[in-house]
Amino acid sequence: MRKVFKKISALVCAVILTVGALGICSGCQSKLSEGEVSVYMPDGAPALALAGCMAEDAEEDGITYRVVKSDLIASKVTAKEEAQNADFCVMPLTAAAKLLGDGERYAMAGVVTHGNLYMISMDETPYTAQNLSALIGKKVGVLQLNNLPGLTFKAILDKYGVAWQVLTNEGGMVEDKVNLTPLADASAVDKTSDIDCYVLAEPAVSVQVKNKGFHVVGDLQALYNGENGYPQAVLVVKQSFLSANKKWTEEFIQKVQASAEWLKSATGEQIVAAVSAHMEDQNSATTLKAPLLTAEVLARCGVRYTPAKDSKTEVKDFLQAIVGVQATATAIPQDGFFIG
Repeated sequence: MRKVFKKISALVCAVILTVGALGICSGCQSKLSEGEVSVYMPDGAPALALAGCMAEDAEEDGITYRVVKSDLIASKVTAKEEAQNADFCVMPLTAAAKLLGDGERYAMAGVVTHGNLYMISMDETPYTAQNLSALIGKKVGVLQLNNLPGLTFKAILDKYGVAWQVLTNEGGMVEDKVNLTPLADASAVDKTSDIDCYVLAEPAVSVQVKNKGFHVVGDLQALYNGENGYPQAVLVVKQSFLSANKKWTEEFIQKVQASAEWLKSATGEQIVAAVSAHMEDQNSATTLKAPLLTAEVLARCGVRYTPAKDSKTEVKDFLQAIVGVQATATAIPQDGFFIG
């Protein structure tokens, strides 16, 4: 089944992708210990980070890429049988640090995305560092309120001294805080609701702007740390694999870096074809939509590779801010978690 899957993947990509798009790198030529290398990632912006790698996937390269729903990604590094866990995995930084931060089983190779969260509203008034307090007394719907998107937004409100509360069945709206309410997913966005503003992730942001007339009124990346954004999704590698295949891993990481560059010139159709060909559940479709993957939208997805050794400080600083919001949400990783 694996061989058939990879043959189909290679055929689809070969038909749809241009020759130029396939030229990311010549492939990893160093010797590899026995076994197919497994690389897992969640659908959406994290999958964009490795779309170039998947575009040039070939049956003989020894690598199997799998794209899964975001709520399944943790299961790819926590199986009881170590052999069942991914060799490489892209996952949210907060989850990676909490589950793997002791560095015993996995190490962080680098940051692959630096934030894709934005605020949208029917009102065009922008929210910046100077007027974020204008949200006080309003209701804000937040995607994944208890996970990385919501934690990041709460940390930003704390940074600027803006009080907030999470709306519950027991308590109602208050006028002296930002009132946060959870969103199940982007489909819950409704321009006729009493929610004043939404926090969503690209490319879903552009869907709401294009289809429902919303306006982008806030950039969480800029609010947190200017143009650099924050470390959002990271690539981790199994320590046992790294020890046995150090040179191969270094070459694969170079391939991941090249993938981020490939994204800059790829078309939406090429990107979706690459991701679609590698869905673990072949009966499901990627959430990525080709017409929306314009250069502008891709730029807002924050895909950029930063090696672990160069991002260690910002990773720890960001996680410290998240811990300040909710102590049990994540953990500060040990130095052994970072490659280099």
